Amino acid sequence: MAVVDRRIILGSYRQPVLGEDGLPVLRAPADWKGPLIERLAIPTHGECGPQFTGMPVVCTSRIAPGRRWYKCCSRVEEVPVPPSGIDMLSASYERDYERWECEPGYETLCMRLHASTLERFLHDEGFQFDLGTRYAHKDDMLSHLLFGLAGEIQQGMPNGVLYAEGLSLTIFGWLRQHYSIRASSSCQRKGCFNPAQRERIREFIDAQIGNPLSLDGMAAEVGMSAFHFLRVFRASFGVTPHQYVLQARIARAARALREQPERNISDIAFAVGFSSQAHLTLAFKRQMGITPASWRTGDARA
Repeated sequence: MAVVDRRIILGSYRQPVLGEDGLPVLRAPADWKGPLIERLAIPTHGECGPQFTGMPVVCTSRIAPGRRWYKCCSRVEEVPVPPSGIDMLSASYERDYERWECEPGYETLCMRLHASTLERFLHDEGFQFDLGTRYAHKDDMLSHLLFGLAGEIQQGMPNGVLYAEGLSLTIFGWLRQHYSIRASSSCQRKGCFNPAQRERIREFIDAQIGNPLSLDGMAAEVGMSAFHFLRVFRASFGVTPHQYVLQARIARAARALREQPERNISDIAFAVGFSSQAHLTLAFKRQMGITPASWRTGDARA
């Protein structure tokens, strides 16, 4: 019997803060190559099952009107929520369960550090970059930088893209200097792709996202057997090729749904590699916690 992965991307069940136009108030232009940063609204109470990051994640909020509990590896921990506290989560972070209680109006900023963004700003060091997991850490400088970048993006980058990229570079430099852990030693033990191979695989998947993608075909791109490729891929990206492709397809679909409101959902499903609209809907809701139609309209109801 196949094992079903019921984890979702951390935070995907939370809804973005929306403006009067029904779209997220914090959204970068389509050609933005900096870090993905979201402004998320937190329900007054709730719970969530297994979650994972898949990439380094940094979250912060300026207010702290609540309590939260995490279960990781059979251990339940009450996590403090101090004002401007920062949660840093590694690319391999997982938790089994989350419960929270907070006052109305609670929001958080969530910045996800995709591998391609890390490599763009940190070059070869981005390949080895990760964050050590810590909760409720106090760092006024980092918090100021995160809110500064979020405000710049939300206001339409009034100081220009170069300024926003400069803020991003400052954030990456601060994280690298103070919080980076090196993934190189464990990665070398497991055997990872080199930077050129990683980029080639990412580009191949991106170019073929709407077509059937096989393990053999991806392995051939870097001259490996399917068996060896599977091991190296997981060591390099932290997920299986199937999980990576699924996440990439859902991300492409999510973007198309918001940017092309006139386009049929079934057309988007086929264009990003799903066999049907129903297939997209099932996978999208499992990962994002909301249906494609609701995502498109900004409706929080699944």
